[in-house]
Amino acid sequence: MLKNVNNKKDLQQFLLSILSTSGTLAGLSLALVGIANIKIASTKIESIADDLFLMSSIGFLVVCYLIFFALRHLQSENIEKWTNAIDIVFLLSITCLVVAGFVVVYTVF
Repeated sequence: MLKNVNNKKDLQQFLLSILSTSGTLAGLSLALVGIANIKIASTKIESIADDLFLMSSIGFLVVCYLIFFALRHLQSENIEKWTNAIDIVFLLSITCLVVAGFVVVYTVF
C-alpha cells in the first residue's frame, strides 16, 4: 500500500493519517477488552478474544512507533523497508481485531 507512493509529501500525509487511525484503533481495542470482560460470562473463548484484542492493540501501538521512525527517515533509502513493516503490522493488527470481533459475536449468540 504505502510502498507505491513515490512523492515524499504524499507519503508523509499517508503516514500521518495511518498514525491517527492506529492510535484510535489501539484505544478501541483496549476498550473492547474491558467491555468483553464486563458483558460476557468468563469462559475460555472470551479469553481468546481478550488476547486477540490485546495483541491488536499492541500491534497498533507498534505501528505508531514505526510511523514516528519512518517520518524521521523519510528522505532515507530505507523508507521502503519502514513502509513495508508498517503495512504488515497494521494488516496483522486489523486482522486480529476482526477475528476477535467474530469470536465475541460467536460467544454472544
